[in-house]
Amino acid sequence: MNKKDALLKLVQGLEEYLQQGFRFHSLFMKDFKKLLSDASGNEKEIFALLVKQLNFVKELKNQVYTADGNEIIRYLDREYYSLHLSGKNFNLRLLMTFDEENTPIFLAAFYERSGKRASDYTQWKPVLANRYAEMQEISEHSTP
Repeated sequence: MNKKDALLKLVQGLEEYLQQGFRFHSLFMKDFKKLLSDASGNEKEIFALLVKQLNFVKELKNQVYTADGNEIIRYLDREYYSLHLSGKNFNLRLLMTFDEENTPIFLAAFYERSGKRASDYTQWKPVLANRYAEMQEISEHSTP
């Protein structure tokens, strides 16, 4: 799958979730696009796992950490979740939270080095806090 086709498929796949109220920070999208280009040849598997995780979020909401290698990120200001997409040639983490209305908000994505038993999310604390604040600000300005 070439890069253009992969990005088009990503946008089409996310459209359904956008219509259901899911929110994606613009830098999450940038992070994820970069991960896709670095995982060339694995797009189909990544998309299948992404849809699976998005369905977990839709069904389980803030219990999403109970599914498929996902986890709650501890010791932060609010509950953030790390969703796991892994295959033979990739190991990705999607970081997200829920707002007060239980709307899923995806904030960051990164490649997790293999062999790590537990991810250290310390470096992500300011990124998550800033991106969440930005999403809240956007939401406040778009509400009539």
